[in-house]
Amino acid sequence: MTERNEEQTKEYDFHARFASFAQKMAMDGTPAIVINGFKEQMRRFFEGGQAFLGERDISPVMDGEIPEIGETEAYRDAGYAALPRTAIIKLNGGLGTSMGLEGPKSFLPVREGRTFLDLILSQVKSMREEFDAALPLVLMNSFWTDAPTRRRLEDEINGDPNVAMTFMQHRYPRIRRDTLAPLAMDQAPELEWNPPGHGDIYTSLLTTGTLRRLLLSGYRYVFVSNSDNLGAGFDAGLLGYMVKKQVPFLMEVCRRTHQDRKGGHLMKRNGRLGLREVAQCAPEDMDRFQDVDTYSYFNTNSIWLDLKAVEQAFLTYRQIDLEPIVNPKRAIPGDPDSPEVIQLETAMGSAISLFPGAQAVVVPRSRFSPVKTIGDLMLAMSDCYRVTRRSSVICRTDWRKLPTVSLDPSVYSTVNNFFSRFPEGVPSMSHCRGLSVLGDVRFQGDITLNGRVNIVNRTGRQAVIPSGLNLSGEVALA
Repeated sequence: MTERNEEQTKEYDFHARFASFAQKMAMDGTPAIVINGFKEQMRRFFEGGQAFLGERDISPVMDGEIPEIGETEAYRDAGYAALPRTAIIKLNGGLGTSMGLEGPKSFLPVREGRTFLDLILSQVKSMREEFDAALPLVLMNSFWTDAPTRRRLEDEINGDPNVAMTFMQHRYPRIRRDTLAPLAMDQAPELEWNPPGHGDIYTSLLTTGTLRRLLLSGYRYVFVSNSDNLGAGFDAGLLGYMVKKQVPFLMEVCRRTHQDRKGGHLMKRNGRLGLREVAQCAPEDMDRFQDVDTYSYFNTNSIWLDLKAVEQAFLTYRQIDLEPIVNPKRAIPGDPDSPEVIQLETAMGSAISLFPGAQAVVVPRSRFSPVKTIGDLMLAMSDCYRVTRRSSVICRTDWRKLPTVSLDPSVYSTVNNFFSRFPEGVPSMSHCRGLSVLGDVRFQGDITLNGRVNIVNRTGRQAVIPSGLNLSGEVALA
């Protein structure tokens, strides 16, 4: 068989295999642009999975090549002037399953019983009052979070009645790893699908009509961030810089530390900024990938977008084509006997390489305070953070001085288990350098932690730390 015939056979095999996916998506009401995008991602996956970005293909972003947030202070007035043309989008597609929460992660209580969503709503309302601007809030939901979120927002009034408070991203069929066919789960058909990652925001803005509605209502700029990032607040300097410099896409990045070495980093490729994730790094390049002095910045997933540039990208390219992220899973979460599946996803930040003139700006770590673990939640609830008059949650100290938190995963793995061990709130941790808890320990109120605290309970039953204690050093419970 000639090389040309082999290529034709491969192409036929791919089209034949993809037909079942296309049919499944069409029956689900998926727009053609989404089916075509998924087809291209599947093609890349079938041709060898995720392509590596080698050291010969990229170069680091050096100090001084991108601005620091302090350089945007001079543009604050321009930012305030642009507020009437600005909206806020929060990524609200995630479930809190990794923390034992059923439902949207934004429903998780983080400060005095107030959830992420409560805080977001309060932030936006206070800004509307302070600046006399509509500042509509829009949540991008997944098929998992859409219905409960809309129920929660039924009594809320958005800043602009012409702008809906939610839109729902699309969903992709999950792929069986053994047969490379669509997953079929007759008893739980919702498990046949996965959210396609926050990179779907661009196409979802288009297909839901949200992009056009925002533009027709006079909104050109949007600030997009994760709903669980407590530090991602509005900043007039960043908005003004974007407007005055006519930047179509502005990404907030932080400096990497040793703790960040396994995460993705900012880089340059073909004269443009881009991102490299760990899955895109060849094994022989891993040492360079983890060198935080060479690759010094990471994406916070907070971006500022010019909606006219997004609209123009679709007019020019017909779709925003992002590299797929191959995410192996089990069909039933936590069930090792369920089929292995592949989820294809995309990342919002990877679009930075597609917008001519896109930039990144270095922001302080205080603008990146995600709650990903029970330990993160404990810190967010503690006096290490405070709530501002705009309902922003900010760190009281240098983030490098925040205590490390290690809680016994056999006891504190879910939010319900965690809250039941801290019924009167978490201890004072403002003078704590680190907390480790081994075993089942319940904390009463008015407890203070100082320095490094290592609490051990090996009794096999729950121990109680009474109220009013100041703890430091080794604490052995009997």
